[in-house]
Amino acid sequence: ELMGYASLAEGKVERVEVSEALDRAAELAVPAGAGFDIRVHRSYAMGLPALAVQRAHVLEIFTNILANARDAMDGRGEIFLRTSAGADQSVIVGIRDTGPGIASDIREKVFEPYFTTKEKGTGLGLAIVKHNTELYGGTVRIESEPGMGAMFVIQLPARSLHRLTA
Repeated sequence: ELMGYASLAEGKVERVEVSEALDRAAELAVPAGAGFDIRVHRSYAMGLPALAVQRAHVLEIFTNILANARDAMDGRGEIFLRTSAGADQSVIVGIRDTGPGIASDIREKVFEPYFTTKEKGTGLGLAIVKHNTELYGGTVRIESEPGMGAMFVIQLPARSLHRLTA
């Protein structure tokens, strides 16, 4: 499962409301009572189309990004979750933190398997984020200035076919 890049053979595609998936991922990454001093702010657009995805894939995308934000902020800070409508029936998700940001020289490397800046990290979390996002024809990008936090912007089509080739 460590190398468990999303398998299409397991699980079923279903309609997933992006706000519900974000809320669940926040519960998993920053559980109440776990001692984190993190405030999660939500700004969800109304009337967004549901995503046609495997629920576990989307949860993995959001949970990995939120866990990285939590770790980057050493368990203290703020996370901002935002959703909006994109072009062609897509959904845009922004996840922003108040951590130290990501230096420009490593910004693209963070999506490579086994690349990590953490002492105990596997370097697979963001590689899985990229893989799962692209599996559905989506995109992920980072906006960050050192010292100003980081924002991950994920765009997922509401209707898509799985990308079957690597």
